[in-house]
Amino acid sequence: MRELHSFGRFALDTSERRLYADGVPVLLGSTDIRLLVALVEKAGSIIPKYDLVSRVWGRTAVTDNALYVHINALRRVIGDECIVNKQGHGYRFTAQIQRTQMAHPARPDKRRPRNFGSAWSGDGVEGARLIGRRKQLRVAAKLLERRRLLTLTGPGGVGKTKFALHAASRSATQFPDGVWLVELANLKDTDLLFEAAAAVLGIEIGDNAKPLDTLARHLARRTLLIVLDNCEHVIGAAVTLCESILRAAPGVKILATSRQALCCSGEQVFELPPLALPRDDATRPEAIRETAAVELFVERAASADAHFDMTDKDTPIVASICRHVDGLPLAIEIAAGWVGVLGLETLDAKLGGSIRSWLRARTSAPLRHSTLHATLEWSHDLLSAAEKKVLRRLAVFAGSFNLQAAEAVAGDDDIPSGQILEHFATLIRKSMISVVPGSNAQRHRLLETTRAFMGEILASSDDCEATRRRHARYVLHSLESAMAEWETTRDAVWLDRYGPLIDDLRSALDWSMDADSDLAVALAGASWPLWRELSLRVEGERRLNAAAACLHAGTPPEQEAELRRGLGELWVNTAAVIAAEAQLDRAGALYRELGDLPRLGGALTVQAFAFLLLDRSEEAEKAIVEALRLLEPAQHPRMLATAYSAQMCVESDLGRSAAARAAGEEALSLCEAAGINRIALTVATNLVEIALNSGDIEGAISAAGGLAVRLQETPHSYLRAHVLGVLAGAFTAQGNLHEALLTAREAAPLLRDEGALFWLFDHFALRCGLAGRIADAARLAGYADAVYRKIDHPRSGQAALRAVERLRLLLLDALPDDENTRLREIGAALSEDQAMTLALRA
Repeated sequence: MRELHSFGRFALDTSERRLYADGVPVLLGSTDIRLLVALVEKAGSIIPKYDLVSRVWGRTAVTDNALYVHINALRRVIGDECIVNKQGHGYRFTAQIQRTQMAHPARPDKRRPRNFGSAWSGDGVEGARLIGRRKQLRVAAKLLERRRLLTLTGPGGVGKTKFALHAASRSATQFPDGVWLVELANLKDTDLLFEAAAAVLGIEIGDNAKPLDTLARHLARRTLLIVLDNCEHVIGAAVTLCESILRAAPGVKILATSRQALCCSGEQVFELPPLALPRDDATRPEAIRETAAVELFVERAASADAHFDMTDKDTPIVASICRHVDGLPLAIEIAAGWVGVLGLETLDAKLGGSIRSWLRARTSAPLRHSTLHATLEWSHDLLSAAEKKVLRRLAVFAGSFNLQAAEAVAGDDDIPSGQILEHFATLIRKSMISVVPGSNAQRHRLLETTRAFMGEILASSDDCEATRRRHARYVLHSLESAMAEWETTRDAVWLDRYGPLIDDLRSALDWSMDADSDLAVALAGASWPLWRELSLRVEGERRLNAAAACLHAGTPPEQEAELRRGLGELWVNTAAVIAAEAQLDRAGALYRELGDLPRLGGALTVQAFAFLLLDRSEEAEKAIVEALRLLEPAQHPRMLATAYSAQMCVESDLGRSAAARAAGEEALSLCEAAGINRIALTVATNLVEIALNSGDIEGAISAAGGLAVRLQETPHSYLRAHVLGVLAGAFTAQGNLHEALLTAREAAPLLRDEGALFWLFDHFALRCGLAGRIADAARLAGYADAVYRKIDHPRSGQAALRAVERLRLLLLDALPDDENTRLREIGAALSEDQAMTLALRA
């Protein structure tokens, strides 16, 4: 039994430093927990700020701002009223504390890694009923055990996606690295398929990387299942992806869905048939009820109409209805949605007449495809004029949507937003709109077949442009909300909330670039955080750059500033750093004119990073000093953490290691409070490099080893690449040449993908020299010198300069000057691949 300090629905275990809400652990940072323990242990008393700082941070110097940020983080979790501030004195915990005991505290839910929770199917896929597929699921499971590529084929509406998710869920225990759903239905550009798959799998594609090579390398040692859904419209790229992954990653299996086979080597095709129908001569009600098609109809009809009850007399009619739609699950669900309106006999008569006449007019189409299309058209014709309008307008959504989104996009003067709910509910009952299972907030979507059908109707309607404009403005409003919340919302929560918006963003940008370039500029400028946080930087750069071509003299300055800042943010760590600095400079000038000081501080922060990369240290210091002056009063934790991170890099570049570490610790403190993982990992990476540059080799090795392991579980491959590179340099400086080589072999391909391998060749050259490979060391030194001349960039960092000087002295003793010069000239002519092969040789 443990003694807990309980208040309201919360209980704090001070010995284990854990907070529970209704018996379930609350995930808090270690600093937040220490702060809460300090407050609770003196509940009711005012604790001076200096006392709190001392108890939480010890002797580490922190600002009042850091304390304020952590206090606010706690208030957001437990409630503002629990912690009050006595101006000028300190803080007091005001909630009534009771001592309670807990025998077996709940443990956090440890799920296998996967992305089902963020997909439309939700975490409820395991519990959602899949009618009439038990035998087929067993067959699919056995096929997945034996084969590495299983393709589910069948017509639209047969239920391939739902079946695939159930089959994947059943097999999940075989895949310790998880089950991952890659949805391709909304992908229009086949060139982006590899990047889209990488984003889902948490793999970042570097600027210089070949996407397939990067995917193959990251997946080579993983054991996971990829569900590749809706391949038919990008089948060429899907085939290339499957073959590349299966060839390079023996532990990966793929479950694909497509209307046609992929025709890959080793593919097992499994055609999913329609649901079983009653035999034509079946008369016994029990026999009819037991068939899967009828069972699905009854379930959906009861969901749509609470009064529905199929009597024995009704069973032949229901059997006839199911036969009319060929047992296709989607068509059955649509038909069942009309029972409450038409009744069974009228529904059977209308389906029989309408669908047969529709099919006679379209005999060239495959029967099952025609049946579904006919069912959709027939059902659409029965809708009221207002319901038709609402449904076709909702087809503009590429992803899922909630009621508020539906009201914003489907409502207008003819159908006010207040009336949308009524039509919305009716369309759900008629199975034209689907509820997304497992979503935390109630979300809906049109199934892909329904959306494609209604999208054709929308495109030919007279309100298509107005609908697309409302949709684009809704996406812009959502992005503006995302930008506002980005400062104070934890990374994981923010991504869960706004990540699903990406398909609608793409759709809105595609439309607005042709129809309303000013709106495209606004959308692009507000979107850069989403591209970056989803690791879709390459696509984001392309989208923002295209929108920049639409800027003109009349563009509102706040929109131009956001777009230029976004370009700077996405370009700053790439070969386009000069262009990034120019964009950030222009954005900063616009923010000054607007008087937007926090955003000016944000732009100056990133500009300081750019100045450092361009070896303009004095300008970097000036920019970051001004940025901190602007941001510290603004209480924007994300921008402030980024600014302290930039200050850390500036101080390190100027040789002030102690000041650099202090700025880094301040940044980490803010990140921990606000749940800003990416910046925290960036800061930790830079602190490793600072340790090595300051000569603390053991400290750098210790920190880098643990950080590299942490980064392996994130999409931030560029950070992991840099940490491994620093670690290889540290092992070389330490004289541990075996570990240096192993680490270098892991770092080199990752750094090459990022276009950032050049700086590691000084350490490669030194390692060869220390290993006795003098001639190779001289060649690599010549290659490194040539690279720096080519990029017109001086060497930076004390660790690199020490490596160069150490090798210079070693070669001076080992080689005559003319031989050293000759070997260096040979090295200068090497390609990057040749130099890398030479460096990584044992």
